[in-house]
Amino acid sequence: MKISENTEFKIDIKTVIGIIMFTTTIVGMYYTLQEDIAEAKTLPPVEVSRLEYELKEEWNEKMIMQLKDQVEMLEQTQDILKEEVSITASMIKDGTEADGKLEELNRQLEELQNKKPSTRVIVKEVKVDKKGRKI
Repeated sequence: MKISENTEFKIDIKTVIGIIMFTTTIVGMYYTLQEDIAEAKTLPPVEVSRLEYELKEEWNEKMIMQLKDQVEMLEQTQDILKEEVSITASMIKDGTEADGKLEELNRQLEELQNKKPSTRVIVKEVKVDKKGRKI
C-alpha cells in the first residue's frame, strides 16, 4: 500500500464528530487543570500548627498508655487462668477440693473484667480567621 496524493480515506460523519468532541474534551481538561494549578500556587502553604502537633502527640501518648493498661490486664488474666488450670488439674489428679482458691481466682478475674482503662479527652479552643489560619 502506497500513500500518495491520490490516496483516499473514507470516514463517516459520526467518526469525525467523535474525534472533534474527544479533542475538545482533552483541550478543555488541559486548560481547567492549568487554572487549578495557578490557583493552588496563589494559596498559602498548609502548615501544621504547634497546637495541632501537640494534640496529636497527646492522643498518641494516651493511646499507648491505654494499650499498656490493656496488655497488663491481659497478662494478669493469663496468670490467673494458668493458676486456675493447674488447680483444676491437681484436683482431678488428687480428688481434693480447692474451692476457696478457685473462688478467689474467679473474684480476681471479675475485678479485671470490670476494670477499664481511664480515658480523657482534651479540647482546646483556637481562634481562626476566615481562611482557617490561627489568630
